[in-house]
Amino acid sequence: MGDREFVGRTALVTGGSRGIGRAICQRLARSGAQVAINYVANKTAAEETCQLIAEENGAGEIYRADVSDPEQTSDMFDAIEKDLGPVDLLVTNAGIARSADSVNMTGDTWREIMRTNVDGTFYQVWRAKGGMIDRGYGRIVCISSVLGLMPNPISAERLIAYGTSKSAVIGFVRNCAVAFGPHVRVNGVAPGWIDTEMTEDVSEDVRRRLIEATPLKRVGKTAEIGELVHFLLSDKSSFTTGQTHVASGGLGTLP
Repeated sequence: MGDREFVGRTALVTGGSRGIGRAICQRLARSGAQVAINYVANKTAAEETCQLIAEENGAGEIYRADVSDPEQTSDMFDAIEKDLGPVDLLVTNAGIARSADSVNMTGDTWREIMRTNVDGTFYQVWRAKGGMIDRGYGRIVCISSVLGLMPNPISAERLIAYGTSKSAVIGFVRNCAVAFGPHVRVNGVAPGWIDTEMTEDVSEDVRRRLIEATPLKRVGKTAEIGELVHFLLSDKSSFTTGQTHVASGGLGTLP
């Protein structure tokens, strides 16, 4: 189909206010989707994403919810369904990263990461999947990380909880794809090192070492992840489900 494939469809992108989420929102809006932009704290950034979409003659609305809270997540879906219609395209992008070494990481840090990255993914998908199955149409992409497939090559011990949470997302994608077929497709994306606000504070030494470890010898762009997510939601990937696609410049690979 053409690049206006999603006209008449509603998309929800959680964590859509900045970085990868913003790029995904913009890409889906260019294909005609009504985009629900979720944020939890930075309303200004969410409004900026909405404005960027409007400048390209797209349609977007912002919705606040902490996806680690099942009630807030359900209320957000209720509001979107009332305003824009049922969610046809879901991108579970909201997530957090906390760096703590294996000596100092506490159970509280572990639980905080799991609540958002694992439980939050579950709450979103579980709220969306019933309507998708009933309507016989649904596309879900869960954002994982290359660190869900491999330890961080620079400082693995500081990201144990984060990497484990992203491994869980990959397993969740596999199982949901089997459970929700044939009309609902579920895939994942595992980005590598992407140039976003989250990576701005990384030291030049760590940045250099990660680039050296990456076969393409550069960091990724948010728009590149947006294009991959768009592809997985589109009919161009109509025979693809249950897969996690690695976009890491070759830093991590699947068999």
